[in-house]
Amino acid sequence: MSTDSSDPFFDWYHSPLSFEDWLAGGSLTVLCLIFIPLTALVAYIMYKADKEIIGYRYLVSSAFADILCMVQYGGFNGIAILAKNPLADKMNGRSAMQFYIDWVWFAMCLHYPLVAWSRFAAIKTPIWFCRQERWHSYVICLLPYLLALILVCSTHWSSFYVRFYFEPAVYGMLADDFVKWTIGLIVRDRNASGVQGVSKGQMSVEKRLMYPCILGNLIFVLGQVAITIGTGTGKWATWTICVLFFINSAANCLLLLLFSPNLRASVLQGGKSVKIFERTTVSVIRI
Repeated sequence: MSTDSSDPFFDWYHSPLSFEDWLAGGSLTVLCLIFIPLTALVAYIMYKADKEIIGYRYLVSSAFADILCMVQYGGFNGIAILAKNPLADKMNGRSAMQFYIDWVWFAMCLHYPLVAWSRFAAIKTPIWFCRQERWHSYVICLLPYLLALILVCSTHWSSFYVRFYFEPAVYGMLADDFVKWTIGLIVRDRNASGVQGVSKGQMSVEKRLMYPCILGNLIFVLGQVAITIGTGTGKWATWTICVLFFINSAANCLLLLLFSPNLRASVLQGGKSVKIFERTTVSVIRI
């Protein structure tokens, strides 16, 4: 909490929570209370069935990264607003939090090509894919987290690195250099668009298998474009950016439920396993 009267946010930190504060922080908290348990339930159902449905293993890993993203963009920010506490107000604290935030974000992004590859492999090499050992799949799932760590370590202490941090007074995140941050987002959007193109190229084989992957990438790209172009000015603009980051992860769970009748049935039954009655939209069933 700011104790410097020259701080532009001093008055906000030393005043009671307003209706807008409750609305901004409360809505993020409610979103977390809805989508994090739902994503965790879907991941648990997939984990129980991953011996028969190989592709679930990659989706479990992706769901874990999505949960971490929802926690940091929804949970952390919601708590920071309601508690009127930036969570990390020292330079070293901000640096450590930024390191973690970047690692989670990169890990989530890298799961898009991983899931796309798993579905491509399920279509092109179904025999090899359905014979894949469980431990083998989860070792592959560690790659996005490892590569994300390498990316963060290689950029975090670089001269071009831009630090941004949660500032509850503006309902979102602030960057030390907004121009550099915007350039970085544009570059990342182009890379994400390339991943989307690869996914679309495989639709001629089995469209139904690829629809969730393509729509997930489309939502991701549209969200990043909206963030890059901007959502206006003021604290509700920065709040909207955090919500868009949150939606990027929450949408993946909803797409799985939309395209997988087995998952929908299991969720409606409170996580109980249901008999696999048809080809799923997310993988090849082990023979």
